[in-house]
Amino acid sequence: MNEKVRSELEVAGKLLEMSFEDVQAKWNSIITDNSLDVNVESELKLGLTLFRQWFTGMKAVKESGKESSNDGLVKTGFGIILGVEDARDYEAYSRDQLVAEYMRDRNGAFNSGKFAYADGNTGDYTISQILNGELKERKWTKELPDSKMEVDGRIIIPIDERKVLPWGGENPQYGYPRAASNWRRNVHFVGGLEGQPAQYWCISAKNDTAKNWDVKANEYLHIDLIWDADKNAAYPVKDTLANVVYNSQMESPRDVSGMPSMRNLVADKLRDKVTGLMNLENYHNSVQTKPAKERIVVTDGNVTNMNMNPNKTGNRTLFISDINADFNYEDGGYSSTPCWVPPHIDIDFGIGSHVMVIGRTSQSRNQETGELRQCSINVFGVIVLDKRGNPVNVQDSGEQYSDWL
Repeated sequence: MNEKVRSELEVAGKLLEMSFEDVQAKWNSIITDNSLDVNVESELKLGLTLFRQWFTGMKAVKESGKESSNDGLVKTGFGIILGVEDARDYEAYSRDQLVAEYMRDRNGAFNSGKFAYADGNTGDYTISQILNGELKERKWTKELPDSKMEVDGRIIIPIDERKVLPWGGENPQYGYPRAASNWRRNVHFVGGLEGQPAQYWCISAKNDTAKNWDVKANEYLHIDLIWDADKNAAYPVKDTLANVVYNSQMESPRDVSGMPSMRNLVADKLRDKVTGLMNLENYHNSVQTKPAKERIVVTDGNVTNMNMNPNKTGNRTLFISDINADFNYEDGGYSSTPCWVPPHIDIDFGIGSHVMVIGRTSQSRNQETGELRQCSINVFGVIVLDKRGNPVNVQDSGEQYSDWL
């Protein structure tokens, strides 16, 4: 156990007059119920935050002489989801990197402890791996870890080769198999707890909650989360998805007639992320050193073109322009920004519509010239400000095939 965690548990147990075993059981329950990985610094800190909240509540109850009915870690918030990022399996990316390294230099990857070999048959495997610079071999009669892979005729098992974690702590999982999956998804939300002003939150979903996230955007709802206002962060629990209640479906829904318009709500609560299309490249350059969660952009424009045929990642493409931009007759019209829209976002509007998009900017280089291409936006959410028509595919001019014959 992490020494800092052990120290805090011991202090809490002494003040609450509880055995270390009982306090430790509570700590383990918090970690398990919230699917936290204590080997990740941010999740270890979250675990300590939740434990401290529990301790504070228990201490207050103890001093009042009353009995506690619940821990009070999870609270219901009210608000609206503005955007949902795609779920990503970070272990899948790590496995792809490992396979590429294996095919390039398998001996080097093995000697650095990045994987173990599993030779033999079910119930009678020999596991070989490098641990602390030494070759370790042992028999294995159990099922192999779910993360196992067959590569070039041999079974390999990805191994956590990090002795030290990124923030300097010892890695208790060093030498052990990596997980089969590690799903993550960020959800962007504006709202808050009862009696508190609304603000922007980034909901960090994990594992099954991340994979199965199906909560509607752009609709007021009540949602159970663990809230950390100082970090604008919120965290789902195992029952979050099952307990979402849409305001419109309640017998006595909350009156939202006095709420600001979606445009004004977003402009107010995400004001530091709002920029015009004509300033998009400058904004992109200004946020490049920030963590991904903070590299959010909110902008608006008129839809000048769209391609409803999904590309290889499943995205459709919107092209939006600032109506204040000059029209260039020689170059074919307005300068438009490509917006990549994932499958989970419904496009039910047509060309000429005025939309607000929430997403993250990107900018690639032309591989032949080295020049930077125009900024584009990976979209998390779309708010239709003025709907015109229905989605259509505008025909390509065919110029890209002009030399076909």
